[in-house]
Amino acid sequence: MMDDAMLLNFSIDDGIIKPEQKFRGGTWRDRLSAKKIAQWRSRTQNGDTDQSNPNRIQLSVSRPHKRQKTDGEFKPQVTGGGATTHSRDHDAPVQQQSHSQHRQVISSLFSFNPTPKNADGQTAMDGRPSSEPVKPSNAPLIDESNGFTALGLSSPLATHLLTKMKLKAPTAVQKSSIPQLLKEDCDAFIQAETGSGKTLAYLLPVVQKIMALSMLKVGNDGDDMPSTGETEHAESTVHRDTGLFAIVMAPTRELCKQISVVLENLLHCAHWIVAGTVIGGEKKKSEKARLRKGLNILVATPGRLADHLDNTKVLDVSNVRWLVLDEGDRLMDLGFEEEIQAIVKKLDERQRPSKLAGLPSKRMTILCSATLKMTVQKLGEISLKDAVHVKADPADEENGGNDTFSVPAQLKQSYVVAAAKLRLVTLTALMKRTFARKGSVMKAIIFVSCADSVEFHFEVFTRKGDKESGEDKGRDLGRKGEKPESGTIALATAFSDPSNPVTIHKLHGSLPQHVRTSTLSAFARNHEASVLICTDVASRGLDLPNVNFVIEYDPACNSDDHLHRIGRTARLGRDGRALIFLLPGNEESYVEVLKGSYRDGGKALTCTDVNEILRRGFGGNTDAGGKNWEEKATEWQLEVERWALKDSSHLELARRAFQSHVRAYATHVSSERSMFNIKELHLGHLAKSFALRDRPSKINVPGLRSTKEETKKEFKKERQALSGRKRKASSVATGRNKVDDGGVANSGADAARKMWAKMKGLTGAGEFNIA
Repeated sequence: MMDDAMLLNFSIDDGIIKPEQKFRGGTWRDRLSAKKIAQWRSRTQNGDTDQSNPNRIQLSVSRPHKRQKTDGEFKPQVTGGGATTHSRDHDAPVQQQSHSQHRQVISSLFSFNPTPKNADGQTAMDGRPSSEPVKPSNAPLIDESNGFTALGLSSPLATHLLTKMKLKAPTAVQKSSIPQLLKEDCDAFIQAETGSGKTLAYLLPVVQKIMALSMLKVGNDGDDMPSTGETEHAESTVHRDTGLFAIVMAPTRELCKQISVVLENLLHCAHWIVAGTVIGGEKKKSEKARLRKGLNILVATPGRLADHLDNTKVLDVSNVRWLVLDEGDRLMDLGFEEEIQAIVKKLDERQRPSKLAGLPSKRMTILCSATLKMTVQKLGEISLKDAVHVKADPADEENGGNDTFSVPAQLKQSYVVAAAKLRLVTLTALMKRTFARKGSVMKAIIFVSCADSVEFHFEVFTRKGDKESGEDKGRDLGRKGEKPESGTIALATAFSDPSNPVTIHKLHGSLPQHVRTSTLSAFARNHEASVLICTDVASRGLDLPNVNFVIEYDPACNSDDHLHRIGRTARLGRDGRALIFLLPGNEESYVEVLKGSYRDGGKALTCTDVNEILRRGFGGNTDAGGKNWEEKATEWQLEVERWALKDSSHLELARRAFQSHVRAYATHVSSERSMFNIKELHLGHLAKSFALRDRPSKINVPGLRSTKEETKKEFKKERQALSGRKRKASSVATGRNKVDDGGVANSGADAARKMWAKMKGLTGAGEFNIA
């Protein structure tokens, strides 16, 4: 047929159509660059002169935006204002679906965040569950028949408690322990919940018995006879040089200081009894001078007491008849087992019969702890003999002595499940809302996991430019009577209100002892709105007045530390609330652990919505500029990131805080490691909460896999160090003073050894800077 033989000719402008050129060899970056250049040249030849940049690829305006995959389905990413955006994991240019052609740079705070597993649950506003008032479990007893005199205390001591110390009635643990310790000279184990008054429970019987020794005055024939009770006018047989009668040991210096303050107030009714401390942080020469003058009651940390027992001859413990071990579980957790064993052994060996009439023939040991776990039982085996078990609530005896203890009944506790990227803005919004109204909250404590994190957040919350200049900041602190030059107290510009300025204090174990003491004292004396951001150094035993709110920004390494942290509020019957931050995923299982510390099974534990905290903190309604709370939070996050990038010291501070936080996260106890699994952490998202746009590449954490390049560098570094040590040993053996690869001579090696010896003797932060 004719159609089959027809030839059709087509006009082609540039000859035949060439297939797309393929680029081979080199890296993928080189191939991509070559492809872009070829495309640019092709467009230039076709007359498209608008494309002047060979690395630029023109995207169609009608190109659909990327969608976020959530629960197996792709959904568009919608911001608070309703505009669909294309958000990346880091700051990226975004084309808004609007008539404006301007390009914005936004932070990806609200995109690609995991959703909580347990989204349903009881939700409370600001962590305040709406429930009926409950009866405080650690409040003083209100029955008039339960006064201190009815417990067996002397009239002068009971009167002093009422008139000078303003204590009208004892607590439940004081009612149970004081008659027992006064009646029998036997060992005792006191167990009660935090904030129930255990300090006075063991101090009052000890002071009462030492005062009883003072009431014996010497007759004409040299025999001791009881006095008429007017001890202030009679010549006391107890003076500071009579001997040391009691020793109180506590795990931290801060707790020792607090016990010493309570003891000094108690001894105002018996001024002839002298108490003192040896806790370290000062020259041993000063402590030796204090011991040489004479003490009747000594408050000490185990390490420094063991040191003085070995090296200070003037410390005479032959008359010690009362030994108190406060916070026994913490003493064991901090590794003081060997020191306590050595102390108990030396006290037994050096004990001698006393010439002072009325002094017991054997020593009585009192162990105080909130829990009865295995470490405490081991400590009891070391120090106690035929001890009686004293509990605040007699009903607890029927439970067989549980190794856990409950939180105060009046404590209102909640938790918030916040994504890693939202942690910093959520904490800021929470503090903004907390101190929005003057007088609503007086004091708050924020617990973090490590000292570097304390330093970073302190600098973030006090940085200049948020509300005022540095001159205004110093003037406000000067008006409050604080010392801004100390470096641990400043105005919290991030969440201060013009009508309610908030002072922030920082505290961790790497600070010098005098700085730690002055900072803690300033926070306790402050009568205006203030915040203490600290590590676990302030979690045990400290009785800080007017603490209304405790925030656990980083969960504690074990549940016992968590209970001690939240025990800084709701003390002695007062109200208080606490909130803990958790990450979506496995950490949500920690809620069951929190419920286990309640007598009612955790019915009072509530969940606070993270979006509600952000909305209330950054403003729930759209302002005049058209910004909603998501945009305000994003803007605040970008300000912090720019602040960190602007100064290299700030950036290094953020990196150290991130690295120390990840290392501290790896130290959770084995029983809780399934909930706090370091391998489940999204390090890129977590870095954003430390104002970092990229996570640091070098993190020495057990459990995290290193890259091949890092492994090669470490191997090469170890080989160089090994060869350097071999060459150094060879030069020393031959008597030659050669310089090794690092440029350090033998004199430098001696200096290095001296430095390591000095560092080994210092106390403070450990390997991970966790204190």
